[in-house]
Order: sequence, then C-alpha cells, then structure tokens
Amino acid sequence: METGILKQIDLKTTNERYFFVEAQRRADRIWIRSIQAFKPLELAFKVSDLRISHDQASAAWGSKKYEFNDDTGGLLTQLKTWVH
Repeated sequence: METGILKQIDLKTTNERYFFVEAQRRADRIWIRSIQAFKPLELAFKVSDLRISHDQASAAWGSKKYEFNDDTGGLLTQLKTWVH
C-alpha cells in the first residue's frame, strides 16, 4: 500500500487540513485511510471521480475537496496508474 499526504480543503471556509494516508483500490473504489491515530479520516470514492493532472490528483464532493500533491511515498503515482 502506498502512502502520501492528503490535503482536505473546506470549500466554504477555505480551511485546509493535512493527513498522512494510505490508499487501497477495491473494484471501482479507492479507499483512503489516515495512518495517524490522532487524526482519524476514512473516505472512499469512485475511481472515475478522481481528476489527474501532471503533478496532482484530486476529488471533490459536497463542500470538501481532496488533493494529493506529494509522491514521496508513491501514492500519486499509484493513483495515476489506477485511473489510466
């Protein structure tokens, strides 16, 4: 499982939160889970909801946007592979 940094943006307040996460693909869904016990986060989204650019992957729904900008742990590369 690859790891990386997830940035969560509240689109109403523009507040940003950062999580160290791991990702796992199950069928047509990507499951994201924080690996920091003091900062819980779990979410799942469809692979088709993920938007990929050269140096970023993102998904949004409701009033939240989720961005993956860091590839140190290989997460961004893995997300790109799952989408293409």
